[in-house]
Amino acid sequence: MLSEKFIRIKKLRSAGNFPDARALIAAGDIVSDEDAFEAVICLYCAGEFDSLLKYSAEHRWQDQWPLKASRAVAGIVQRQDPRAALALAREAVRAPGANCDAVAVYLILLQMNGLIDEAATYVRERVSNPPPDEVLLLTVLGEVAATTGDWMRANSMATLVLSTNPHNTRALIICSMASFESGNVHESLGNAIHANKVKPKDQMTALQLMKCYNQLGDFYSAIAAYNDVKDQGTLLPEIPAQLGHACARLDNLDEAIKFYRESLKSGRVSLTALRGLLKIFINSGAARDLDQLVNQYRNDIYNDTESVTALARDRLHQRDLNSAHRLLRQGLKLSIEQGAGYSSLTWPVPGPRLRHDLEQLEVLASRGKLSGSGLQALSVLKHYAEPSKDLNVKFSPPGREGELLRQALAEYHYCPDPPFNGTTLGENDYSAIEESFTRGSPKLVVIDNFLSPAALAALREYCEEATIWKSYFDNGYVGTLFGSGFCPRVLLAIADEMKMMMPRVIGGAPLTQAWAFKYDQRLHGINMHADFANVNVNFWVTPEDACVDKTTGGMVIYDVPAPAEWTFEDYNGKSGKMAAFLTAHNAQPQRVPYRENRCVVFDSTLFHTTDEIHFAPGYCNRRVNVTLLYGKSLNAD
Repeated sequence: MLSEKFIRIKKLRSAGNFPDARALIAAGDIVSDEDAFEAVICLYCAGEFDSLLKYSAEHRWQDQWPLKASRAVAGIVQRQDPRAALALAREAVRAPGANCDAVAVYLILLQMNGLIDEAATYVRERVSNPPPDEVLLLTVLGEVAATTGDWMRANSMATLVLSTNPHNTRALIICSMASFESGNVHESLGNAIHANKVKPKDQMTALQLMKCYNQLGDFYSAIAAYNDVKDQGTLLPEIPAQLGHACARLDNLDEAIKFYRESLKSGRVSLTALRGLLKIFINSGAARDLDQLVNQYRNDIYNDTESVTALARDRLHQRDLNSAHRLLRQGLKLSIEQGAGYSSLTWPVPGPRLRHDLEQLEVLASRGKLSGSGLQALSVLKHYAEPSKDLNVKFSPPGREGELLRQALAEYHYCPDPPFNGTTLGENDYSAIEESFTRGSPKLVVIDNFLSPAALAALREYCEEATIWKSYFDNGYVGTLFGSGFCPRVLLAIADEMKMMMPRVIGGAPLTQAWAFKYDQRLHGINMHADFANVNVNFWVTPEDACVDKTTGGMVIYDVPAPAEWTFEDYNGKSGKMAAFLTAHNAQPQRVPYRENRCVVFDSTLFHTTDEIHFAPGYCNRRVNVTLLYGKSLNAD
C-alpha cells in the first residue's frame, strides 16, 4: 500500500503535475517497494528516463512484483529486448498484490510485442471495469481499444483520463483518433491541436493533424504539420504517406509518388501509401508501374478490400469484366474473413435493421436457399420478431445471447454468384437521351424500361437474396457497396453497357462507385446530399405494385450543384448548411415519381434526396434503388 506521501505523488502525477511530484520523490522517505514503484512510474510518465533507470537500479527491492515490474519499465525505456521485459511484467501481474500500474506496464509490453489479441483478451477478462482514478491504466486501456478498433471504449477511457488531466497528450490523441474514426473530423482536429499545444512537434500529434487536415481538404496545413517534424530522423511510416496524399490532392503527383514510396521503404506497409500509388498509376495509365507495385506488394494489396476494389474498377474500365468480377468476389471474401459485418454492426441493434434481416432470411428459407448458419440465424432472429415491429426499439442482449445476435446479423449467410449473359439495357433511343441530357439545365433525363427483362429479374433476385446488406443508416434503410458484396455479373454488365450507350455523357469516365439501398416502408429515405461523381445513374428495381402512391416514391433533384470547394462532410452531412445554400440560391426541385425499372441520369453534384416512401408491406415490396457513379467532380475525402 502506498504511503501518504506517495498517494500525493500519484495524484500529482495523474494530474500531470510532474515538477511537484518529482520534488517530493527527491525528498526521500520511501516506506515500501510499492512507493518505489510509484516513483518509477512517475518518472516514466514524466519522460525522465535516465533518472528512472538510475532510481530502479539503486533501490534495494524486497518484494518480487515491484522489482519485476520496475525492471519491465526499464525494458520499455531501453527498448533492447521487449520479450524479456514482457516476461518480467507477466510474472509481476501474476503475483499477489500487483497494482493497476503493473497491469498497465504488462499491457504496454503486450502491444510492443505485437500480442494485441492477448492484450484485448486480458482486458476483457480482467480489466473490464477499471478504477476511474487509475490514469496510466485508463490511458493504456484506451490505446488497446484504439488498436483493436473499439473506438467507443477508446474514447470512454481517454475521456476519463482527461477528466483528471485535461492536458494528457496521449488521451487527447486517443480522443482525436476516436472522433476521426466516427466521422467527427472537427472534434478530432480540436483534440489534435490541443495536444500539439501541450507537446509540440510530437509525431503522433503531427500525424493526427495531417489526417484531419487532409480529410478537411486543407492540404497546405497538412504539409505544415509535416514540416514541424520532418527533421526528426526516423518518422512514423504514415506521416510521409499522409504527406503524399496532400501532394496528390494538390496535383503534385511526382512529389506524391516520392513520399508514398518513402513511406513504404520503412518496412511497415502503409495502406494509405499503397492505395495512393494504386490510384495514381491507374488514373495515369501507368500500366508498368502498376504491375510492379502489385507484384512487389501482392499480399498486402490482395488482402485489402479497398485496393482490390480499385483494381477491379480498373479492369472494368478496360472492359475486362471477368477479371473485374473475380477481383470483386475476392473483395467479398475479404469482407467475410475480416469480419466486416461485425465491424459495421450498429450496437445496440436498431429494430429496423433486425427486421430487414429477419424478413430476408424468411424469404430465403421459403425459397429453399437457406442452410447452415442461415437457418441458425433465422432461429435466433425469430425471438425478436414481435419486439422488432417497434420502430424505436434497440436490442443489446448480454452474454451468449448477445453473441448469437451479433453472429446472426453480421455473418454473410448466402452470397450467390449467378451467371448472366445477354443484353442488359432495354430498348431506348440513347442518341436522343444523350441529346436531351447535354442540352438540359439542369442536366437530368429519365429513362423508363431501363433494363432488359432478364437483367431486371436477375438484379432484383440478387438484391432480394444476397445477405450483403451490412450497412445501416439512421433513417432505417440498409445498404451494400460495390467493393464488399454488391458485385453480381449483371451489375458489371449494366455498368459497362451504359458507358457504351452514352459516350457523350459518360465518355471515358470510369465507374468510381456503385451501391444499393433498401428501405423500410415505415420510415424515410436518404436525406439531402450531393455525390462526388460527374454522372449519377440511379434506377429502381422493386415491382411496380409495391408503390401505393404513384406520385411519390422516387427522388427529388434540385437545380443547384454543390460548390466545388465544399468537403464531403459539407455536401453529405451538414443538412442545415445545405438547406441554407439552397434557399440562398432559390433552388428549384424536380420530383421524379417512382416506377419499376425507371432510371434517372443526372449531374451527380446536384443536391438530391429520396422522395416520400409509400410502399406496401412485405419484404419483396421494399423500395430498392441502385446507383452507379461515373467520374469525379467534388472532394471525396
